[in-house]
Amino acid sequence: MRLLPNRTLRLAVALVLLASREGSSTLHGAESRVADPKDLPSFPPVAARDALNTFQLRKGFRLELVAAEPLVTDPIALAFDEDGRLFVVEMNDYPERKQHRGQVRRLEDADGDGRFDKSTVFAKDLRWPSAIHCYDGGLFVGSVPDLLFFKDTNDDGVADEKKVVLTGWGNRAGTLDPEGVFGSLAWGLDNRIHGLVNRYFGDITNPHNPAAKPVSLGGNFTFDPRTMTLTVEAGEGQYGMGFNDDGRQFLCRQHRHIMAHLFERRYADRNPYYTMPDPTVDIAVDGPKAALYRISAEEPWRVMRTRWRVEGLENGIEAGGRASGYFSSACGLTIYRGNAFPREYVGDAFVADPAENIVHHKKVVHTGPTASAERPADEKTVEFLASRDTWFRPVFIANAPDGTLYVADMYRQIIEALGIPDEIARHLDFDAGADMGRIYRVVPDGFKQPPRPRLSRASVEELVATLEHPNGWHRDTAARLLYERNDRAAAPMLAKLVTKSKLPVGRLHALHALKGLGVLEESLLLQALSDADGVVREHAVRLSEGFLQNGAPSHELWEKLRERASDPVIGVRYQLAFTLGEVRHPERLAALTQIARRDAAEPMMRAAVLSSLADGAAEMFHLLANESGVASRAEMLRELAGVVGSANQPADLARVREALISARDPLVAFPVARGLGNGLRRAGSSFEKAGVDLKPLLDRAVALATDTGAADSARLEAIGLLAFGSKTESGKALLLLVNPLQPQSVQMAALTSLDRVSPDGLSAAIVDDWSSFTPGIREKAVDVLLKRPDRTSDLLRAMEQGIVQRRDLSLMQAVALRQHSDASLQRRAIKVIGAASNANRDEVVRRFRPAIDLRGDTQRGKVLFQQRCQSCHRLGNDGFAVGPDLAGARNGGKEKLLTNILDPNREVPPNYFGYIVETREGDSHTGLIVNETASSVTLRQPLGIEVVVAREQIARMQASKLSLMPEGLEEGLTNQDLADLVDFIFADIR
Repeated sequence: MRLLPNRTLRLAVALVLLASREGSSTLHGAESRVADPKDLPSFPPVAARDALNTFQLRKGFRLELVAAEPLVTDPIALAFDEDGRLFVVEMNDYPERKQHRGQVRRLEDADGDGRFDKSTVFAKDLRWPSAIHCYDGGLFVGSVPDLLFFKDTNDDGVADEKKVVLTGWGNRAGTLDPEGVFGSLAWGLDNRIHGLVNRYFGDITNPHNPAAKPVSLGGNFTFDPRTMTLTVEAGEGQYGMGFNDDGRQFLCRQHRHIMAHLFERRYADRNPYYTMPDPTVDIAVDGPKAALYRISAEEPWRVMRTRWRVEGLENGIEAGGRASGYFSSACGLTIYRGNAFPREYVGDAFVADPAENIVHHKKVVHTGPTASAERPADEKTVEFLASRDTWFRPVFIANAPDGTLYVADMYRQIIEALGIPDEIARHLDFDAGADMGRIYRVVPDGFKQPPRPRLSRASVEELVATLEHPNGWHRDTAARLLYERNDRAAAPMLAKLVTKSKLPVGRLHALHALKGLGVLEESLLLQALSDADGVVREHAVRLSEGFLQNGAPSHELWEKLRERASDPVIGVRYQLAFTLGEVRHPERLAALTQIARRDAAEPMMRAAVLSSLADGAAEMFHLLANESGVASRAEMLRELAGVVGSANQPADLARVREALISARDPLVAFPVARGLGNGLRRAGSSFEKAGVDLKPLLDRAVALATDTGAADSARLEAIGLLAFGSKTESGKALLLLVNPLQPQSVQMAALTSLDRVSPDGLSAAIVDDWSSFTPGIREKAVDVLLKRPDRTSDLLRAMEQGIVQRRDLSLMQAVALRQHSDASLQRRAIKVIGAASNANRDEVVRRFRPAIDLRGDTQRGKVLFQQRCQSCHRLGNDGFAVGPDLAGARNGGKEKLLTNILDPNREVPPNYFGYIVETREGDSHTGLIVNETASSVTLRQPLGIEVVVAREQIARMQASKLSLMPEGLEEGLTNQDLADLVDFIFADIR
């Protein structure tokens, strides 16, 4: 079941965003949809005393019930304080949507047996509380629209102090948006509390500092709990965040069950001439929507709803087919950092899916700047933890003081708040389980209960010693307490830990604790920069930024940083590449160049280097372009040239111009020239305005592009460069390449370059040769004609004359014509190709439903996939990842896949909305927004083409709530054709 944010949703808690379904819509009369209550028996709840019998758990572990109703109900978030007391956020207003019913409960284990036996309501009457973190003897609670702080000053278990410390989450246009709720709060090595918020956000203010400028959030954030200074962070998560022992952050979001966060927002925003890639990447080897192996039965109401969707009687997310078996509501992601499990589990990821009644396990392996996550070899077709009880709803996982993992089970019969047809819903009890809830812990065989922590009473010496504790919870809690107390008497002990500890985690925590106290001395940092452990060195590099005086390091600090440019650990070099962007030193560029030289093949390493080159890109380009082995760094040189062009400084441009004149290898010279040209275009300039004589290189490009004996790769580079040539010479050469005697790749590239050159008579030339074009070339040619209004007019004229037929247009192209921003062109288009089909999509789905029962021919299906799908979808190694990866889509079953093909607008995640961006030059770009910075927007288009548009060049940008994939793919297809296509997509998992 795929879960999508619903803009009408009024139950504004994070779990609803994770586990609710879109509202149902009645497609036929009620008489067509009759739900007999006899067909809707409900599974009964399992009493808490019997619950453990319903679970299947990995061998070597056991599950223990540590709290259950009435001690706790509806638990959705957990936080242990320094004395091991457990604070629980309870979603008591689910699903009635009544505000101010949420609360926080404090659980205590009075006898130390590992099971809670005392419960107190700590704070109540809260609006949609969903995140919690202990600090300074109290609690931060995310309760939209506020970040609240509660404190119990008389230790009666009830908060008697409450204050709003920050506010504005979820507020848009003066109204409260439930989709802006908090996702998670977690302590970081940097002595800040890190937070997640859903895709929609607000302007955050500090009510105690009204003069402060509001902070506009658009994703993750951090704040200093001392000063309440809020910082916007890059990336996005939803409900679940974990840090590993190295301080690396991992996130999850609905069907993206594990993602790695790659860099801080401040690094991305500092170079206006370069656009950083997406900071959050999926790392699951089996894809973001990996298959899951539940052991619970599907509820009868769900089976009935699925049947209605298959039959077209009901709209909705599931769209027929299997309603389970893959990630749809990933939440509660945690990285295990305890000391109770076997050592090999440290650093592993655990993530829940309440819709599947499971807890999933991944081994995380670091591969350069990013990572990969894969099922353990003996868990390929089984989950780490699964229950036969459909009421088991794991939503949050936490590392605990005793070294185990705790799992919060909301325990509800129905987790969906919306999306169930009224005819079915009237027979269901949505409140079933409202007075229930469980908390479990996963312990290894042979586990012995350790003493309860008493860190609130710990001396400074004891807290410092705890930074070496084998359990990450203890280390983090000690670090937090040291930061809270702000006692500089800890400095000598922390300094000793930095130099004497045998444990890298102890040295790492000590460094950050000293930083938090404001007493980290440069002499200690210098030692850390030569630490035997790569992670310690990496963090020392980052911490060195605090010792820069207006960007200038001391002589000793610079020498140590300079050494790290040749560090054997790529993570150290990656951080240094970012840090050098903050440094002002004569040898800074040499160090960056050394990294670029070594790591030019790694995209994220190039990104880190380029982020640091708001100044100095031309010098690095000059250094790398004049060394041997330049061909292996062609991509790095291309990107550097793009930065130089975007900065558009005459002296810098001269350096690239010199390299272009002297370059012999076209596989170097042509990409560099293209990079420069793209950068100049972004700056609103051109080769001519920049004084770059491109003619000698263009002459070479013409010769190579038209040389049928040359390698295709070289010809394609030459054709790409001709996009920057004149309308006459380049236009003439390019037009000659659009003919059936040339390879299709050459023709495609030529059309792409012709689009930019836009020679006189381009439309006429395309139309004149139309009869010789293959279907693929025709589709590309139409793309070119649609880019500008004058060409679109020529296309319509050709259609009016019968030269170009409706069948020559792809579905997306037909939609673009019908929705053209020019009203006159739109009217002409509708007259020629007709208005959009008003076919009821549910009727279309019903008409083609028999295709599922036919035996498909996978070879014919492959041809259909290549013709109609692969420009926007990847399957294995084929196609382009613009829309969802079909490997994940297969997990929903054939019925669901067929429905999504025939009715693409039935379920459209916000990140798959199409956008139209029109530039001041008259170009029009359509695609998905995949990245945004302060200076640019990046669109991903069919064939995986990415277009970066400078914000200053945008004349209009408009979003559609429709899928980029248009309706009507079935046009011209039979049931057998669709059977062939579906069977091809499923072929390699049979």
